[in-house]
Amino acid sequence: MGAVVVLIFSLFAVARLHISASLQTMLGDKSHAAAAMQRVTTEYRAGDALLVLAEVPIGMPADDAGKKSLVEFAMRLESSLGADPTAKALIAWVRFREDPALTQYMREVVLPNGAYYLSDDAITRLLDCLTADHIRTQISRNEAMIAAPGPVGGALSASVLRDPLRLFELIPREMTAARASGVEANLPSEFLNGVEFSDDGRAMLIRVGCVKPATDLAAAAELVGTVASHVRRANITGLRTELAGPAAVASSSARVIRADAIVSTLVSVGLLYVLFVVFYRRWTAPLLIGAVAGVGMLAGIGIYALFATEVSPLAAAIAALLAGLGTDYGIHFVSHYDGYREQGLSSEDASIQTADQMALPIITNCFTSIFGFISLWPSPIRMLSDFAIMGAAGLLGALVAVFVLMPAMLRLFDRGTHASSGHSARFGVLADHVAGRPRTWMVSTLLILAIVTCGAGMQGFVPRFESDLTVMHPRPNPALDASLEVIRRFSGQGELIPVEVRAASPESLVTMAHDTARALQSQPCRDVGVTGILGLHLLLPDPRGVPRTLARMASINPDGVVRSFDAAIAQSVFEPSAYAAYRNTLRALASPGPCPTVQDLLAYPSLAERLFPASAITSGKQPTATVLVVRLGAPLHDRVQRKRAIETLDQAVVSLPGVTIAGLAAVAEELEDAARSGLPQSVAISVVLVVVWLMLVFRRPMDVLLAMLPLLFAGATTVLFMVATKQRFNPINSVAIPLLDGIAMDAGVFLVATSRAHGATRAQLRANLRPTTHAVLLAVSTTVTAFGALCFTHTPAIRSLGFVAAVGSFASMGGALFVLMPILIWRAPDAKTR
Repeated sequence: MGAVVVLIFSLFAVARLHISASLQTMLGDKSHAAAAMQRVTTEYRAGDALLVLAEVPIGMPADDAGKKSLVEFAMRLESSLGADPTAKALIAWVRFREDPALTQYMREVVLPNGAYYLSDDAITRLLDCLTADHIRTQISRNEAMIAAPGPVGGALSASVLRDPLRLFELIPREMTAARASGVEANLPSEFLNGVEFSDDGRAMLIRVGCVKPATDLAAAAELVGTVASHVRRANITGLRTELAGPAAVASSSARVIRADAIVSTLVSVGLLYVLFVVFYRRWTAPLLIGAVAGVGMLAGIGIYALFATEVSPLAAAIAALLAGLGTDYGIHFVSHYDGYREQGLSSEDASIQTADQMALPIITNCFTSIFGFISLWPSPIRMLSDFAIMGAAGLLGALVAVFVLMPAMLRLFDRGTHASSGHSARFGVLADHVAGRPRTWMVSTLLILAIVTCGAGMQGFVPRFESDLTVMHPRPNPALDASLEVIRRFSGQGELIPVEVRAASPESLVTMAHDTARALQSQPCRDVGVTGILGLHLLLPDPRGVPRTLARMASINPDGVVRSFDAAIAQSVFEPSAYAAYRNTLRALASPGPCPTVQDLLAYPSLAERLFPASAITSGKQPTATVLVVRLGAPLHDRVQRKRAIETLDQAVVSLPGVTIAGLAAVAEELEDAARSGLPQSVAISVVLVVVWLMLVFRRPMDVLLAMLPLLFAGATTVLFMVATKQRFNPINSVAIPLLDGIAMDAGVFLVATSRAHGATRAQLRANLRPTTHAVLLAVSTTVTAFGALCFTHTPAIRSLGFVAAVGSFASMGGALFVLMPILIWRAPDAKTR
């Protein structure tokens, strides 16, 4: 009854956990880049949660008609989403053109105060352009240009009408580039202007903003489902459409990971049941061992769930892993229990004898496995820390259950029907074969290690580290593929790296934004591919240059400038009334008012939400943080190129407090560095803990060394196998190495414990090695099965963890049975010697 209550409590506690693929859940806040990226994705509404990629059908040319069909689709989609109350509650915006607020801001704020945005050289040119002589000369040039025959003259006429003094040419190139790309500017039809087309002109992007952060998986899934249904209804011309962006990737990944966790657990449980039936030949054995281990593990994880509400995808896969590891204790308990029952002991006495004889090795094995998990706890990568705590909690629960619940379950289900003596340990006959030819088995096993070593030597003994973060996403992943396609096909996308800037006040924030942009546009940064910086510095001038600008502009008489312009126009062929608006702009430019500030920018909400945290906009507080975007000319797919770029950007802002390079590229670098530095640390911690524990248990250095032989063999074989087969270490499969420090010890501990208790003679040792060998074979098989079940998942990183750990577990069995056991048999005296 108590077990039922604990099980119900644990199920309710575990049900509170939900899988989260957010950077905060996976990487934590110890990574500066990841913490900054998490703030960028959650605190700012500017990010596009969803991208709709629309492309003209194959066979249709990428002409104006094709582009027009794409724009008409975007207009239908925007109208459809706007008319749906459910969609309006989820969507912050739908954009496929340049934001009108940007044009309005440029016209109402930037142009009238243009002098503040100009460099010293540009102001010198402006002062020259506003002299009476220059105005007359420029108007005369305009007359000569429009006199040119043909379409060239018509195009020049439109340009002259907009800016007869060509003052807009003084605007910094970065500001004009921020408004429109070259593709947009060259389109002949006004209907198509401002639309974001791909480089080949065959596709366009529609950007959808989410009211909630894209890391909210429930909101992301609902947004993706809603937009997808509207896309299908709006696509009446057979366009190819794909959903991309953070919301689509997160929603797809979470759905697949959840399904993988269920499938891998069911596969693991099914395979384990078959193994138990084969080894025990009774259907109740797997149910008994599995039920005890399951209740214990759920109880341990349930306690963990009281202090956590979300888990990473790695922790979600822990159920399949623990399904194998948690049953090992029950396997050894039942195997020795059966042996005592065959000797005629009652169920109660058999449980007492088993607990007395097996308590030390089972507890030792549990703690060595826990040490393997705990060694990952100090990792700066949060998902590894959560994995460590969750694994340790589950194993502790299984350990308690095997001594508290197992005897009671055996008493209830044991009907006194046991096979003949020795039949229950029939697979233990392997011990007799090894004892008959110990040298042959040892040499053959060591030969395998030698072959793997030669294979690793051919690769230079150099481990390879995975630098592609996409291995942590399920595959196939249409949303991720579409996101990568967007980066590849849209030069306006390129590789975008957000940079978080934090300051003490709004004024210092603007100053820091300018300093950051200036640093990131240095020559070393341009050498690694930086093509531009977008952000606050383009919309607000540097406050430090205001006094100097006002002093230089004080020499201009605005009325005199306007009179000179009117006189020049009156003497030309141009119609003065056509330049009424331009005269006002000219007067404002010649007499700048107060310098634009953050407060002016906040008056344009759609622009402000691109630059400032949402909390600052909704609360009315002055923002003290912003995000700049570094645009690189090409995606950073190459690891060496990415490392060089991120290191250069980091070095450029190292002297600027409050500035952090964020983005997936920066996170990937920190993640790889953490994996490189964390792996040796975790291995060292696990080895030290295991050695100390074994010294306390065995108290003989030689026994400790013997117990560690399977670990040494498995560790060397696993690493060399990964090098020889060109397997890449990633933050997920790297945990297999420290985990093996605990898991690979299990067989060695049981064999050494058997040798210590029954090694008086070789014959006695061989007889007692049979049930131990039987249990070791089943225990290792369950561990391999548990890890192998992870190979059925769709996430490459988790799949590689299952494969590498299964190889290591299998190698530990080889080291235990075919290296350690022959040594133990040789060390035991035979009857004649005794």
